[in-house]
Amino acid sequence: MERTLVRVENLKKYFPLMGGVFRKVVGKVHAVDDVTFDIYRGETLGVVGESGCGKTTLGRTIMRLLEPTSGKIIFEGRDISRVTGSDLREIRKGMQIVFQDPMASLDPRVTIKNSVGEPLMINGIARGPKMRAMVLDLLQKVGLTEDHLNRFPHEFSGGQRQRICIARALALNPKFVVMDEPTSSTDVSVQAQTLNLMRNLQDELGLTYMFISHNLSVVKHMSDRVAVMYLGKIVEMTPHDIFARSLHPYTFALVSAVPIPDPDFAGRAQILVGEVPSPINPPTGCRFHPRCIFAQEICQTEEPLLRDMGDGHLVACHFAGELDFGSSAQQEYAEASQES
Repeated sequence: MERTLVRVENLKKYFPLMGGVFRKVVGKVHAVDDVTFDIYRGETLGVVGESGCGKTTLGRTIMRLLEPTSGKIIFEGRDISRVTGSDLREIRKGMQIVFQDPMASLDPRVTIKNSVGEPLMINGIARGPKMRAMVLDLLQKVGLTEDHLNRFPHEFSGGQRQRICIARALALNPKFVVMDEPTSSTDVSVQAQTLNLMRNLQDELGLTYMFISHNLSVVKHMSDRVAVMYLGKIVEMTPHDIFARSLHPYTFALVSAVPIPDPDFAGRAQILVGEVPSPINPPTGCRFHPRCIFAQEICQTEEPLLRDMGDGHLVACHFAGELDFGSSAQQEYAEASQES
């Protein structure tokens, strides 16, 4: 069996900007811009970056909820970039998504039994008593009970609603699940329960996750590899702990901004200056160079390509491996994050 479950090749997703009296295209938002990577069977690939960097758009484009502008999305060896109709519906049995806001993704007028059972009915898998039994089994997998079947979304807590969305995503026995910030709307104790649930389900069902989040500590806990996005591009991808080994200056800036709950740890935060450039007119060369304290002339003119720095650690930086982020700074952050 091939190790790669999902492969993305030179994927682009641009959103047109309309203007003028005749509503012509006057520009494009480069939401995802020439991204290539693999997701391996049974792993969790974490995707991190600032708001607006393209994380969610990347996940939705892979799921074909958004049409790609160009590039390929290969699932189990098949290019699904232009598949439509019944073929796309069949493929989606193996690919599911859990959205960030569980309340917005559940119909407030529909009971949980029918919400979770809808995929089973649409695909002709089960109806009536059989559907009810299958839905109950799914709810029990995520820690809910038979008493919850006929309740409505507003009768649940945020953590319970997210569990319901996870159950619905698992209804068709998918192999690949995109988790779009699944714990962002819950408190810390519920986050831990949800994350543990996801890991248990992954082991039990052999799932592969793409885990999108702002929370680097959660990504560190969940992920086998981490991809860091900036302005529509992947700037670093690593199987290592990014707290211990960040080779791109943007990644280190993200890591150093994470608060460490230790009063004796002062840290050396690298504060990013300026605003994120507009995705409508991204900078030439390295997209991070307007905010990078290590930028040189080559960074303004030549775009750095992802290159392997060893052990599958990919970095898009002209000076990767040569930069000094501070005296033993990464080791200090790694040790402090481990202790906390």
